[in-house]
Amino acid sequence: MNHPASASYCLQVGAAGKIFTLLTATAHGGLDGVMLNDLRGDAPLLAVMLFICIAGIVCAAIAQTLPPPQSEQAPQLSSDASVESLEKALSEGKAEKAHDLLTQILKRPHLTSDFLLRVGIQFAEQELYGGAAEAFTRCIQEHPEIFEAYYNLSLADIAQQKWEEALASLQQAPKQSRAEVLACSYLRGKVEDSQGKTTEAERDLSDAFAGAPENPAYGMDLGLFYIHEHAYLQAATVFERAAGFNSRSSFLLLGLSVSRFLAGQHELSIEALRKLLSMQPDFAPAQLLLTFALSVEGRLEDAEKVARQGLNSPHPSPYLYYLDASVLLKLQSREYKRIFEELSVAQREIPSCSLCYLTKSKAHQAQGNFKAAIADLEIATRMDSSFPEAWYRLASLYRRVGRSADASRAQDQFQKLKADKEGREIQMLRENFLQTLDAAQPPQ
Repeated sequence: MNHPASASYCLQVGAAGKIFTLLTATAHGGLDGVMLNDLRGDAPLLAVMLFICIAGIVCAAIAQTLPPPQSEQAPQLSSDASVESLEKALSEGKAEKAHDLLTQILKRPHLTSDFLLRVGIQFAEQELYGGAAEAFTRCIQEHPEIFEAYYNLSLADIAQQKWEEALASLQQAPKQSRAEVLACSYLRGKVEDSQGKTTEAERDLSDAFAGAPENPAYGMDLGLFYIHEHAYLQAATVFERAAGFNSRSSFLLLGLSVSRFLAGQHELSIEALRKLLSMQPDFAPAQLLLTFALSVEGRLEDAEKVARQGLNSPHPSPYLYYLDASVLLKLQSREYKRIFEELSVAQREIPSCSLCYLTKSKAHQAQGNFKAAIADLEIATRMDSSFPEAWYRLASLYRRVGRSADASRAQDQFQKLKADKEGREIQMLRENFLQTLDAAQPPQ
């Protein structure tokens, strides 16, 4: 069986990763901030990313077991005036004109699979997934033996949240190799996860990973699935095995560190993070998690040292500014200027950071500025009315300045709230790390 487009046209031209972000966001709503929240409401933008991630990773795996690409003997269309006009319209963002030209071209008989796949990818790169689907569908009609056409059509359907159509394309795809079977199992698991079918998603993602544990995408997504399901020990097992095949993968090591930390294996998490930072010293997510893990273990001086190094790196995480300020206060530092400056950066960069205002209140209280400390907590409780610690501290400060009625109301609000199963810092950072991992493109 010939696969004339197997290496070149399985969406490897830069349209992939954001669909996976879309898939994860649909399945696991509740993350704030990016991809994995500007994720749920912006499906078209998110969709492009899947084509990037899958292209280099899944299609690379497929290409390993497929015959070398073979050229089809068919008329060349690259110099065709209509084709040149279509490509120009796409490059200029003229979607309607491009689609009209595509409609004209698709009326022609005997179009090659290479051409149809290439045009479909060009439309996908511009987030024109309807046009991409038309090209891939025509490819299936004229060349039903081409696996990539079905796979790419499934991706285009996912970008449009046409879940059942995507699954149907995967089911119909002519799978002639183990790699193709695993690729379909993997993508099917992602779609099922987005539909809330966790049992089926776990089965298919696990099958893909078991069949090719060396594929970083398979390990990454199965590990993330378990983290989202709060199955942290299972996630750690997956990430550890995947990292064994990809020892230089920073995101797999980060996934291992996050899952170990969330499972309560703090020292093992710290060990993995130090290994990761020895390979990639300026990797901001690892700097952030190591700072937090050390602070949770009470190793505040070590935590502050890591945070300071991280803040001097080229692209520090905004969360690290918050954490460093928090650690400095725990160390009873009097570097208030630095603390307030770091909190200001965090407030600007982290959406609705009630923890930033709580920490700012602590700093103002340490300075004896109770009025400012109260104002900070009032902002924090307006941002998050279910923040127990903010209400508790606000009640205490109200009493301290003689505002008894306000203190009673704040205390009542505190009493109504149940204690968090996870602390607010852990919740915030867990969501941040999930966003980072969900957005990750594992190395090819």
